[in-house]
Amino acid sequence: MNKIQKIQKLFFLLLCFSLFLSTQTVKAEIIKLKNGNVIETKILKERDDFLTVEAKGGKVKIPRSDVEMIWRGSQTEFLEVSGNQVHFTKGVALYKEGKFLEAADSFHKALGPQTMNAVIYANLGSAYAAAKIPANAEANFLKALEQTPDNIDLLQNAAHFYETEKQYQKAIPYYQKLVTLKPHELTFKRNLAFCLYMAGDYLASAKLFEELGQKNDTIASCNAAAAFIQAGALDQAWIITERLIESPAPIPRAYLHRAEILRLRKDYAQAEIQYQEALSRDPNDPQALLGLGQLYFGKKEWDRAEMSFQQALEKDPQNPGAIYGLAQTFTQKKDSAKAISYYEQLLRKDPSDLALQNDMGLFYLKINQPQKALEVFQKIFSINDRYAKAHANAGLAHAFLGDVDNAFKEWDKALALDPHLKEAAQNKKILEEVMSGNKDEKKKQAA
Repeated sequence: MNKIQKIQKLFFLLLCFSLFLSTQTVKAEIIKLKNGNVIETKILKERDDFLTVEAKGGKVKIPRSDVEMIWRGSQTEFLEVSGNQVHFTKGVALYKEGKFLEAADSFHKALGPQTMNAVIYANLGSAYAAAKIPANAEANFLKALEQTPDNIDLLQNAAHFYETEKQYQKAIPYYQKLVTLKPHELTFKRNLAFCLYMAGDYLASAKLFEELGQKNDTIASCNAAAAFIQAGALDQAWIITERLIESPAPIPRAYLHRAEILRLRKDYAQAEIQYQEALSRDPNDPQALLGLGQLYFGKKEWDRAEMSFQQALEKDPQNPGAIYGLAQTFTQKKDSAKAISYYEQLLRKDPSDLALQNDMGLFYLKINQPQKALEVFQKIFSINDRYAKAHANAGLAHAFLGDVDNAFKEWDKALALDPHLKEAAQNKKILEEVMSGNKDEKKKQAA
């Protein structure tokens, strides 16, 4: 089963159950048990611990703990549900055949009494998610949750939907609620920690992974170290790596994280030893080769950096860190053609990466092509006009082109968006001083 099939299976909720009609009563009550059985009966008494129901030969008590749900409705509603059930069943069959849009159409036709719609909206969400129409999937998952906000299956589907769509910030509250409702379910905690990491909340992610690591989960401990490194909490990350390396069978990632900490502390000699140790345990690890490339780049050993990034790319041809490292290395080596080709390779993969676009604009400034740089910054503004760093750099491009007025406009906008942007403030001040000096000089010449 491939990844897409697994996601589809996860999304798909077979919550359908049969409804038995009674033409003798105007009202009916249906009890769905947790074992899947469905009973149509008359509820005589309801208590916190038991339901007393009518049965052949007398009364029967059903423990509340065995009951999944109670459905009450009129005979008319039952008849409607019975008709809609045909569409629902057809939707189920179409989904299984991979006909997701046709399944969605059948699920729409199955919508009826409000009590049943949560189930149908959930399946609609699954069908649209499988058909790769995320906006429709999201709308239907949310409609399902409006009716049953604490339903574990629906919460899990919404969380996984957002995670799959890489909308990690939106996935977080659903995983948080799942963790609250099911505090002993470790899978929810792992998924929450992952989404926190991907959303950039590294410290919260590190603490949650660290908690999971205390349950003899080595992978979680490694993830905690990685998150602490990203959060800049190097001392806490170091403590975790010490514990991992002292274990009877340390995994290569422990040495890799230790190498990262040493590299960030600029202890390059010891960092290199740890990278080599990681590679001796896993020679095919592109991350260790990538780390070595970053180490040599930090030491300004451009040839060795290039070689390590290339080796990382051989192990993982789509590794964005290695491609970016090569773009940066060729920038330092003043090989413009190769640097641009690697930047363009990255931007083809993710044209909406504003930080990368900004880097490429800066590269054009470094090689004295301000017009090209300005074109890159304009692309950024078409995606997000509130990206302060791009406005600051666009000001620099205008200044290089001799367009003083637009340079000031861009720096003013950058500072309005981010008053703490030092580069914009410094460049603006320098140009103001230059302009002031030019005015003074002209006055002297006129005198």
